[in-house]
Amino acid sequence: MMRGMTAENFDPIRYSGRWFEVASLKRGFAGQGQEDCHCTQGIYTFNMETPSIQVDTFCVHGGPDGYITGIRGNVQCLPGEELEEKETDLERQEMIKEKCYLRFPTLPFIPKEPYDVIATDYDNFALVSGAKDQSFVQIYSRTPNPGPEFIEKYKAYLAKFGYDPNKIKETPQDCEVMSDDRLAAMMSMSGMQQALTNQFPELELKASIALDPFTSVFDTLKKLIELYFK
Repeated sequence: MMRGMTAENFDPIRYSGRWFEVASLKRGFAGQGQEDCHCTQGIYTFNMETPSIQVDTFCVHGGPDGYITGIRGNVQCLPGEELEEKETDLERQEMIKEKCYLRFPTLPFIPKEPYDVIATDYDNFALVSGAKDQSFVQIYSRTPNPGPEFIEKYKAYLAKFGYDPNKIKETPQDCEVMSDDRLAAMMSMSGMQQALTNQFPELELKASIALDPFTSVFDTLKKLIELYFK
């Protein structure tokens, strides 16, 4: 179990795998650049040694045929002993304990953000907060199109925690869905790890990039070179 999440007895192993964002509220710094996202999904992998949860997030901009951006982050939480020592009376009363954080190690100029799994059943839904206030929340599903009743159900659930359901907008999941085998093959492609972590030392590329990880490595590197030599 991982301490620091609102979800009771949060199990990072069961939480791992692919989640589709079917609705979200994203304002402020954490939501910048995501207003036009389609087909957003996250691939979560638990590292027991750290312990931490690695998350690879993908977003298709503008529509199902738009360009794709991807980034890798890590969710880490304070150990249980530190959690108990540092938790204040006020924090015990708050929904978001702010003891787990999402960081992007290769992009240090992006500040860490709270990461809180409010509720999940691991097999169907997860509700994730990504801010200290009610400015960022995601409704996750294990399937890309669970239907409008699913979304409305969890909007109503989030309203109990202070979120405005009218501001939670549906995330279109209108792209061709990859099989788990094809997704695994894509993630293991040569160059994919560098792409997700913005590490291209031979190009001395220092900034975040826009790329399509579903294309061939050749096409990805071609886009990088074009970007570099602009």
